[in-house]
Amino acid sequence: MSNKKYYVNNVWDKEEFRRCALGKKFKMQEILKYLKRCIKWSCQRIVRGYAECDVWNMDGYLQRLVPDMLQDLKDNRNGSPSYLGENYTNEEGILVNDTCHDEWDKILDNMIFLWRESNEETCKRINPYYDEYDKAFEEFTEKYGILGDKLRTEAELENDKKFRVRTGHFMDELPQYKEISEKYFAEEKKLEEYRNKCKDDAIDLLKEHFYALWD
Repeated sequence: MSNKKYYVNNVWDKEEFRRCALGKKFKMQEILKYLKRCIKWSCQRIVRGYAECDVWNMDGYLQRLVPDMLQDLKDNRNGSPSYLGENYTNEEGILVNDTCHDEWDKILDNMIFLWRESNEETCKRINPYYDEYDKAFEEFTEKYGILGDKLRTEAELENDKKFRVRTGHFMDELPQYKEISEKYFAEEKKLEEYRNKCKDDAIDLLKEHFYALWD
């Protein structure tokens, strides 16, 4: 197994190169276009510190970047904030404070944890109804089409055609899918509240120790 570290904010993501050509007739042409964009984004990061792709999803970018930087600081720092720990006089009569390091480690670990938990992609909590809901959604889509197209009434079809819109129907409208839909989205609401609290707690810690984030 390779020991090479994978950085989630790396613009040179081979998976993204694969995705950019999905469904495209001229795959190589799309890959070359994406290659050109990656070069542009890399140059932007070198010159100004961030790229266009970072701005498009700034919250997600920071949720990935900040904990990675905090982890790097924790692993490679040379010191810790002097306002942490307790000063005491050692056997040689010298005033020292070596308890600040463990305390700073715990704070950094907590900050890293909270930042990663605030991100839907890295949060360790999962919806217990995900698999059941996903299976039901696949069944619903297979029976009734994307956005429940086959459930549209004649009046809806006429209205969609007239106003150039598309009426959608969803799983919770049908009795056989209502219960799993309600359970799934109730858990999703709880997860969203949890991630939002993690985000708030992470930012509070960031504010409290902002000027200590250096080495």
